[in-house]
Amino acid sequence: MEKYNDFLDRISYQQAELQIGEGNFTPDDRVYQKVNADNSFKPFYGDTIVFALGSKTKKKIGEMIDVLYDSVPECFCEKLREDTLHMTLHDLSASDNLESVSSELFYNELHLLQYLREEPCKSQTIAMKMNYIVNMVDTSLVMALVPADKSEWNKLQKLYTFINKVKVCPYPYLTPHITLAYFNYNGFDITLVEKLKKVIKDLNTKKLDITLHTDKLFYQKFVSMNEYINVFGLT
Repeated sequence: MEKYNDFLDRISYQQAELQIGEGNFTPDDRVYQKVNADNSFKPFYGDTIVFALGSKTKKKIGEMIDVLYDSVPECFCEKLREDTLHMTLHDLSASDNLESVSSELFYNELHLLQYLREEPCKSQTIAMKMNYIVNMVDTSLVMALVPADKSEWNKLQKLYTFINKVKVCPYPYLTPHITLAYFNYNGFDITLVEKLKKVIKDLNTKKLDITLHTDKLFYQKFVSMNEYINVFGLT
């Protein structure tokens, strides 16, 4: 389990200034798995464990997303629906080919149910706060989150470790975040890069406290990055 201070050191790259190339921007190839050339979302299938957000929190984050799309819409693909906003605890499976992932989805669900019977998830809250809006590996803009303190981080890590028994995450550490927008399939020019930087610098002056509830912790399946289905809650 990653220690709190190690986590803080690891995310020290997150800054108020958006980290993005100085020239024209081309998104990472992973965008093309999820987004069509016309910037609509592609079918994309998988399952995940997420914290659903409260209505007031979603409204505040939705207002930030509105600022992005009102200011620099050319930088992004189709807008994420406000009702889909969530913080991912642990990714499980994902593919643009349903047949290739369907058996994995089946086993993930069964194994999770088995582990929950053996070790039920208790009802608790986890206090988080907005760190910065950052560029997530040239695929999307996300609101990076940090726990309020060490004890809150430990709660989150215990849940992450529990889900890791179902399936080990392909990346070794949890980086808490809420996805705000996926980048434009076709990229954008340097003028828009500079404009986006200014918008993000302004948004990063804002503060937001977020309380996660395990009562809103769900096993979800998705059919695109804008369509998530709650299968069952973990408490």
